[in-house]
Amino acid sequence: APSPSSQPSRAPVQIEMKNVRLHADEGIVLEVRHLRGEMISRDAGRPPIFDDERSYVLRVHTADVALDMPSLTNLMNHHIFAYEDAPLSVITVEIDEGQLKLKAKLHKGVTVPISLMSSVLATPDGRMRLKTEKVSALSVPAKKLMDLFGLKLDEVVSLKERRGIEIQDNDVIIAPGQVLPPPEIQGRLSRVAIVNGRLEQTFVSERGASPARLSPPDPASPKYVYFCGSDIRFGKLTMSGADLQLIDSDPKDAFDFF
Repeated sequence: APSPSSQPSRAPVQIEMKNVRLHADEGIVLEVRHLRGEMISRDAGRPPIFDDERSYVLRVHTADVALDMPSLTNLMNHHIFAYEDAPLSVITVEIDEGQLKLKAKLHKGVTVPISLMSSVLATPDGRMRLKTEKVSALSVPAKKLMDLFGLKLDEVVSLKERRGIEIQDNDVIIAPGQVLPPPEIQGRLSRVAIVNGRLEQTFVSERGASPARLSPPDPASPKYVYFCGSDIRFGKLTMSGADLQLIDSDPKDAFDFF
């Protein structure tokens, strides 16, 4: 049999979500108003395995998603800063006068409480910038974040590669698709805003082209997940030429998808 590397690459699985509460991990819910993208297998010779989030990359063409503050708090604690010797722990995130207010314990020789006030905006290269307007430690104004965290440049580069985070002077720059639990999401963030207690994010295609419209079996359904266009595996079941629409059984409540 040919090796996976010599097998022809499969076409990506087309995916569309509409009004779905996507449970990315315990306590982290991504509210997906709309998403259009592709599931691309990391093994060119095999279809993506839906149950194995590390087997594929989700390339987003367009999406409107949101995180509430409990989800963002859990994301900070259990993913973004969940590594050995992380500078921050016991993080809470809330909204204060239209800005993100992050409170945490800073570990730098001794442990001190710190507070950051940040506005949010999209960077030209499609990431999220937390533009820090105010930093205080022990209620005393602090210096630049790199000095405050005790980070050297090589540590910052490593942090970016491992965690999808970069620190520039007083700002924290985040690649949203890399800091979320798997699967890795590839897409260009074009807009981020704090609206009604949630962090809203709009993604656009990195390639600039609009994807072809999909035609699910029940296009009028208000809440669904739809796969089509190629092969996909669910556990031991492989669906060839997928054309599968998952619809909420109860239209009166949220479509919670785990």
